[in-house]
Amino acid sequence: MKTTLTEFQRNFPKAREAADRGDSVIVKGESGEYVFERRSAPTEHPFVGLEGVFGAVKLPRDKVSLREKTRRRLGAKNGNRRPRTA
Repeated sequence: MKTTLTEFQRNFPKAREAADRGDSVIVKGESGEYVFERRSAPTEHPFVGLEGVFGAVKLPRDKVSLREKTRRRLGAKNGNRRPRTA
């Protein structure tokens, strides 16, 4: 439902009924558009249903220093050869 700010103020009960039905009411104002909709009650688990979104970020299994990363990369490049000692 789209409406102007004046109409929204005059017909607030209708806008509230629309929001209760699950419709979003878009109010056009001077500086932009506002959205009026019903917010569900807060739950104990606010991230339910967003598991796929959080799976997009992968954290490293272990934090390794830059020195160790370089040492491992060079070791893999050179076949993990160790210099001979006498």
